[in-house]
Amino acid sequence: MKKVMFLIVGLLFSVSASAATLSLSTAGSTNATQGISVINNGPVAIGQGIANAGNWQSLFKVTTDVDTGAKVKWSFNPDNVTSATLRIYNETDGVSLFNQVVSTDFSIGVLLLTAKTYLVDFLAVNSTGASSYDVSVSAVPVPAALLLFAPALLGFFGLRRKAAVAV
Repeated sequence: MKKVMFLIVGLLFSVSASAATLSLSTAGSTNATQGISVINNGPVAIGQGIANAGNWQSLFKVTTDVDTGAKVKWSFNPDNVTSATLRIYNETDGVSLFNQVVSTDFSIGVLLLTAKTYLVDFLAVNSTGASSYDVSVSAVPVPAALLLFAPALLGFFGLRRKAAVAV
């Protein structure tokens, strides 16, 4: 039994928990300028821009090197957006993952798959004044605590079995 537990613990610690590499690129804008931060091509990709008052839109493309959960966050400064349609769209398959009208900063978790291209869009934005905007996409890695929790759980099962045999 000890050998099996040591084997399982060894296998758990051999699994790596690295974050995905995300790539963000501009895909066009109307009545707004956009750019990419130097943090691009890592576990966090940040795009930003400046928009004029009135109606505007801005699109970004996102790809990943491994299937990963990701947190996508939009923010505006100053917050003078009266309404905006925010969308995450799987361009490869033609499927919308998220499409909602909002009027303030917003974040959502999504699953990004390898070999797919996603559009992160600000569509039909209406603002009362000029504003800057940011979109950040960050990979959500498997927490290291999971690797510590599994051996502890196996240890509890071993103690429970040992107690049952003693009775």
